[in-house]
Amino acid sequence: MVTDWTGRGNSYILLWEMSELVIRGARVVTPQGVREADVLIRDGKIARVGRVERPAEAFPARGLLLLPGAIDAHVHLALPVAGTRSADDFESGTLAAAAGGVTTIVDFTVGAAEKPLPVAIEGRLEEARKAAVDFSLHAEMIGWTPARKDELFQAALLGVRSFKFYMAYGESGRRTPLDVLKAAMERIARLGGVAMVHAEAEELVDPREGPTPEGRPAIAEEVAIAELGILALRTGCLTYVAHISSTQGLSTFLTAKERGAPLMGETCPHYLVLDESVYTRPDGYLYSVTPPLRGSQDQEALWLALSRRQLHAVSTDHCPFTRAQKEPGRDDPTRLPSGLPGVETLLPLLYSEGVAKGRISLSDLVWYLAEGPARAFGLWPKKGGIQEGADADLVLLDPKATWTVTAKDLHMATDFSPYEGLEVQGRIVGVLSRGEWLVRDGELLAQPGWGEFVPWRGGGG
Repeated sequence: MVTDWTGRGNSYILLWEMSELVIRGARVVTPQGVREADVLIRDGKIARVGRVERPAEAFPARGLLLLPGAIDAHVHLALPVAGTRSADDFESGTLAAAAGGVTTIVDFTVGAAEKPLPVAIEGRLEEARKAAVDFSLHAEMIGWTPARKDELFQAALLGVRSFKFYMAYGESGRRTPLDVLKAAMERIARLGGVAMVHAEAEELVDPREGPTPEGRPAIAEEVAIAELGILALRTGCLTYVAHISSTQGLSTFLTAKERGAPLMGETCPHYLVLDESVYTRPDGYLYSVTPPLRGSQDQEALWLALSRRQLHAVSTDHCPFTRAQKEPGRDDPTRLPSGLPGVETLLPLLYSEGVAKGRISLSDLVWYLAEGPARAFGLWPKKGGIQEGADADLVLLDPKATWTVTAKDLHMATDFSPYEGLEVQGRIVGVLSRGEWLVRDGELLAQPGWGEFVPWRGGGG
């Protein structure tokens, strides 16, 4: 079947045969550099990067950037939080992801002390059947003890080798004590997996203040990362530090790496674009997130680390709520559900605020949104690269187009965007997942159920 498509107001013309497609003349971006090249897609895979002479149907893409499909390695869909549930489920959240050029997400099991890891994984896989993009999983380690060590191997057999721990949230039973964390990390190291850790020191957090800078100060992050760095160094466990938010936390992370600790780090767009001044606004309660937003000096430190490629990923910690869901916490921070929407704006924001403003390079962009997270969580080389044999997960971006963020025009299941009114440079023209169009000329074509589970393929890092 051949489809002829002309974008109104554009010169984009697509002639597509189901089994084969050439994207012709785009600027292909990889972590190693940028070059003009053709990309041949055959049966959902990248078959060639370079000059393609064969008479295949083609999509002329001169003037556009061709990026690997983004990987958001930290999302929370349909997550129970503070007596409610995050607004996006696997259908709405992954449709929003597709609209934003995110072709793979990594979500979490919903852990519980009485729930074995294999049961949690199988249950979450069933929930994810409606996903519109590909997905993988982290296993939440809630209530795990060394007596349950065999569950780690069973999780690995199911394709999950990333295990999530919390060093805080003791009041809800999610915190893992240091001795249990050490035992788990020793086991994960032997398994060849990754410990993903929410690093805040429980003793330095004041739950009465909720998800605010007063309740969760930067020193809590700093101390927890210091402890985690020592555990990673002593156990040899590859360890991924989630959502680094502060100068102090970042400095401690980098010091531990210099000492030889096998650490990988992540930050999030909200720590790069927003700061704690939003909390003084009448609607400041809507910006509740953990860790909380910090100061402008913390933003500068994080951007500098990104420019030096000192982290592995920029992920969103996507956990959206509506205004009505956050309203009960307006005057009582202990009732605030913690989380912000972000999966749909991840790629455009990092391009606009990072590349277009000269803070990071194009090659840095695709490291943090594609190859870095793919390598961290066992998805490489199937995901995260523009190279022969990889899945044809691709994003076409017009670097000159501009638009304005408004919640009503986004696809996430919330009536609030923390970036409302922000002018963005760079618009997504097309998105491909395994060679199929998810977005074409700004039109969302993705369908629930297209997404497939991507099991862990190789070593992290």
